[in-house]
Amino acid sequence: MAKRTRDSSNSPVEANLAASDDRLTESAKDRLIEELREAVRNRDDFLAIAAHELRNPLTPILLSMQLIRMAQRSNDSPQSAAELDRLERLIKHFASRTLMLLEVAQISSKKFQLEPAELNLSELLGNVVSDYLPLVVRSGSELITSIQTEVVGFFDRMAVSGIVENLLTNAVKYGRSKPIVLTLTASDEWAKIMVRDNGIGIAEGDMERIFKRFERAVARDTHSGFGVGLWLVRNLAESMGGSITVVGEAGVGSVFTVDLPINPRGNL
Repeated sequence: MAKRTRDSSNSPVEANLAASDDRLTESAKDRLIEELREAVRNRDDFLAIAAHELRNPLTPILLSMQLIRMAQRSNDSPQSAAELDRLERLIKHFASRTLMLLEVAQISSKKFQLEPAELNLSELLGNVVSDYLPLVVRSGSELITSIQTEVVGFFDRMAVSGIVENLLTNAVKYGRSKPIVLTLTASDEWAKIMVRDNGIGIAEGDMERIFKRFERAVARDTHSGFGVGLWLVRNLAESMGGSITVVGEAGVGSVFTVDLPINPRGNL
């Protein structure tokens, strides 16, 4: 009698297993493709953030260089020396900003690490105002400040600088050359930074959306930018245990308020 052999290709069980393996392979391919797409999105996000954060300090650097040339042409040595001091501060700040970008890129992954230290917030805001004053003047605006003295606490210097610089740049961009007001007040537990402009304002329906990454309240062909400035401000403030709010209305202007804990160590 001839020995009967089993045709494995006709086994329903093995056929089902083979089909299952094919499905697993397709699922793995889909996951890999999605991971690659996410990596590309993260790369593009980082490049947009980097471009924004490096462009902001470059503008006052270029303006300071122009003022130095003007002072030299008029033989104004004191003004030239003052602008050289400003330029040195701006370049040092620019170098520090490039290092911070690697940390900012980790915000979304919750790996962003602060370096809080005792800091005179009043002096820091005074320096930022001095550095950005030429930018405000060139825009046709007036910068009015009310900075409470000796506001000292534990803050991350680069994070606070980034917050104030982005809010001032935002006010200049959308302020329609009208006065800009910056104030600093403090209680025993909280420091409050407010930046008010009298520009195009923000519609009520856009007040939450503008704090999302790559979101803008105006069309891109009207005002340039990537739409990451306010997103960064909110994340930097929240990283220090603080918050940001905005009030205003379209056509009237906006008031951005950042609240930061004086001693946030319990939140870090």
